[in-house]
Amino acid sequence: MISSEALHLGPLMLPWGLLCLMLALLVTAMIGRKIGQQAQWSTEIQQRFQDSIWSSVWIGLLGARLIFIGLNMESYLASPIDMLKIQDKGFHLIGGVLIGSAWFWWKNSAMTKKAKAILLLIFVMLMGAGWTVQKIMHQDSHYPSLSFPSLKLAHQDPSEIIALKQFQGQPTVVNLWASWCPPCHREMPILQRAQDQYPEVHFVMLNQGEEVDTVRAYLTKHHFSFKHVLLDVQGEMPQAVNSLGLPTTLFFNAQGQLIARHQGELSQAMLQQYLKKMNP
Repeated sequence: MISSEALHLGPLMLPWGLLCLMLALLVTAMIGRKIGQQAQWSTEIQQRFQDSIWSSVWIGLLGARLIFIGLNMESYLASPIDMLKIQDKGFHLIGGVLIGSAWFWWKNSAMTKKAKAILLLIFVMLMGAGWTVQKIMHQDSHYPSLSFPSLKLAHQDPSEIIALKQFQGQPTVVNLWASWCPPCHREMPILQRAQDQYPEVHFVMLNQGEEVDTVRAYLTKHHFSFKHVLLDVQGEMPQAVNSLGLPTTLFFNAQGQLIARHQGELSQAMLQQYLKKMNP
């Protein structure tokens, strides 16, 4: 299945950004091989070039992660273990590209500067083209025309039906979750704190497919006091926004436009990045 975020192959999710990176690397490696054949590179230079392609990826990713952590050190100091949770997708793209490129340039000292410049330019152009295509293909989404029962902990049954469009006018975070989902549980305290810290942002906890008593018992047991808890018993929201898997967090600006989505567990640092994006 194809979504705006990734290519889904059964339980495997391949983000378009990762696919663009791999394609750019493969094309750059193929072109480099052709250039090497024409320039009659020695076997040693050719081998070093091939090795540096892939080592640059790892060095670039490590650098991108370290830069992101450095820029969000205050958030990570509150929970140092989050530094190791690369699944939060906290990477500094430009910094990673620059570090990876510098490593590639240094490792291929025997190669001419012209050849290195051409190969780096090809790689950057391919990445840029992939990023542009992804942006063009990403459709402009707004709140779907859906309404859900609202759960009030003080009442026995859901008390009213809430339309998502009623949150328009303020930035809104919609979290798709379930009590049986471990990463959902781990990110719940982060979302609870954010609700307290950002009163100008709506935080909507949209439960997926669970009974009223189950949701109420879970929230009560863990002392969560979210202002907006809605029940999506039929799983309508994931279908409407073409989202697979839990947790998924959707970020809408004050105009009701979906500006970002995060599939998987959120860290405090990544949540703050998204909130900044919602309030440029």
